[in-house]
Amino acid sequence: MFKAIVLSILYMLVSTITLHAVLNKSKIEVTAKSIHTTKNTVHADEGVVVYYDDSIIKAQSASYNKKTKLLILDGNVDLVGYQGSKEHANHMEIQTNTKEVRFKKLFLASENDVWLLSEKAHKVDGNYTFGRSILSSCAVDDPLWHMTFSDSLFDSQENYMKIYHAKVYFWDVPIFYTPYLAFSTNKQRSSGLLFPALGYTETEGYLYEQPIFWAISPSIDLEINPQIRTSRSIGLYSTLRFADSNHSSGKIRVGYFKDKKSYVDEYKPKNESHYGFEFNYESSQVFKKYLPEDFRDELYVNSTFLNDIDYINLQKSKLGHFGLRPLQESRLNYFTYNNDYYMGVNAKYFIDTRLDDNNATLQILPSVQWHKYLDKLIWNNLTYSVDVHMNNVTRKEGVTQRQVEIKVPLEYTTSFFDDYLNVSLSEEFYYSKYLFGNGSYAHDNFQYYSNTSKAKIFTDLTKQYDGFTHVLLPSLSYLKPGNENQSPVDFISLEEEQKKLFAVGLGEEQYDFSVSQYFYDEKAKLKFFQRFSQKYFPNRKYKLDDFSNEMGYFWEHWSFYNQLVYSSEFDAIRTISSEVSLRELNYNFRIGHNYKQKLTEEKNSAEVNNIDFSFGYNYDEKISFGGGVIYDLINTTSKQWKAGVGYHRDCWSFDASIRQDIRPTSSGSLKLNTFYMQLNFIPFGSIGTDSIE
Repeated sequence: MFKAIVLSILYMLVSTITLHAVLNKSKIEVTAKSIHTTKNTVHADEGVVVYYDDSIIKAQSASYNKKTKLLILDGNVDLVGYQGSKEHANHMEIQTNTKEVRFKKLFLASENDVWLLSEKAHKVDGNYTFGRSILSSCAVDDPLWHMTFSDSLFDSQENYMKIYHAKVYFWDVPIFYTPYLAFSTNKQRSSGLLFPALGYTETEGYLYEQPIFWAISPSIDLEINPQIRTSRSIGLYSTLRFADSNHSSGKIRVGYFKDKKSYVDEYKPKNESHYGFEFNYESSQVFKKYLPEDFRDELYVNSTFLNDIDYINLQKSKLGHFGLRPLQESRLNYFTYNNDYYMGVNAKYFIDTRLDDNNATLQILPSVQWHKYLDKLIWNNLTYSVDVHMNNVTRKEGVTQRQVEIKVPLEYTTSFFDDYLNVSLSEEFYYSKYLFGNGSYAHDNFQYYSNTSKAKIFTDLTKQYDGFTHVLLPSLSYLKPGNENQSPVDFISLEEEQKKLFAVGLGEEQYDFSVSQYFYDEKAKLKFFQRFSQKYFPNRKYKLDDFSNEMGYFWEHWSFYNQLVYSSEFDAIRTISSEVSLRELNYNFRIGHNYKQKLTEEKNSAEVNNIDFSFGYNYDEKISFGGGVIYDLINTTSKQWKAGVGYHRDCWSFDASIRQDIRPTSSGSLKLNTFYMQLNFIPFGSIGTDSIE
């Protein structure tokens, strides 16, 4: 028995070694239980393993023609290799001198769990040509979604696929067709058509937007978004994204949309054409090589130029900007700093889309700041800082203003009773000069000087108990207005248009008492906090100002918060805000109440009285629900509400929601009911719709 086993092993080794010798020049190695050779052919059966071109191929049988250089494998052919891909076929032919490969009944799976089943395929230099095929990333036996197509091309080295006459099925229901589709199977940026946006609105009809993506280089791409709104017209938006260095990047967007005459006649928008330009840019190193070694600098630009707000509303995906929608704000911030100094240039440009033109809108172009950080003066406990601002407030129509503002606070701080009691005495010197332009005024300049004295007593008490730590921070400060000087006339004597641009004056004499306390558990996690403040004005009729009390409590996954502002003068609550929230692994909710009233001697009237509720619930790892409502108790109606559901699997996800919002438009504001649905086919993209009434 033992002799038979040894002879069998020797026979297998001899067979393998013989085949190595025959095929060595073609870099093919074959092992099998049975190998038969002739002058021009080699045939292997049972347990065939072929080592070819850095790949391992298993099959039931293999044959090789030494004259034609053709290697044929049959029966459950499995190949592992080719950039980590896996291939399975019923039949495979490899032309070893040209490395062409032909398949029948090919199953191809990438390392990203995307698989393809094709009736036939042809491979040359890493490029596949497929016949009629099925593609998906779901389970092979019963895919929840799949794509069928007549033919396609796949580059296995670039992991990029081009498909012709594609149909997408959700279960067995066709939901999408395109004559051409291209995508990367490894989630890398690549040129081609993105999934379109579909929607419907009562006023604009059906919406179709087809994004076109161009990966220009590893650091630059361009997305072009043509759109059709059947009852309104057509438009085009384009977005260029770039990273010009490893510490800076930006986005540029332009867009244009022109309304049909029928739409203009019926809805009367502010403009027939809607166009704009947006530019966002960030850099954490701008002039580093020109600055002293210890200085750093940064640049931030967020700009929007448009003719009306519909330029923003007509975008399917919007860039982030500042300001409320009717009032668009552009910003430019550049600053450089080290441990001692800060210097910055800031500019703000506003476009009020509610106005016919922007000529009277105030702009800050620019504001320049120089700041000297807190530093000692003679003694360590005598400190000072310097802050200088130069502001240029301009516009085409109306009074303009240029300002220079200087603040110099001096502070002396000392402690008593082993640092249990701290005392600080400070003096702040303030100077400002204003120059007025864009008109004729009796006084085209104004300057103001003042000084303010302040004394403060405070302490920082910390004590550790069994299981928690208590921090107590009480303070009492006194502010005494000093002297002021106004020239060439008092502020009150300036013209009304000049006075609208700024205000001057000393603060009132006041006492400010505040107490803050914090409780931490043994893991230094905050459990409770409270902040109380009360001001006292000795020269007022009602000497006590509004007092404020803010506190929060955190218990396990619960959070409780309340802030109260109470007016002693009117003996009434001015504002109160409360919130209770719970965040668990599978669910969360938050309920809040906001109340604000206008207090006058005649009567008090509520301005805000809202209940805000939101929730989220994960039924399991696949299904989730969410929603919320803001209810106006004054008008007994909802101001905003939303509800949605999501279903997420490894290979696809589904999200749907319905909501009500108020959206500003070029002709006013509009209350919108929006239905949103999106199917996401992982890793390729999504198909979504919006329905707005």
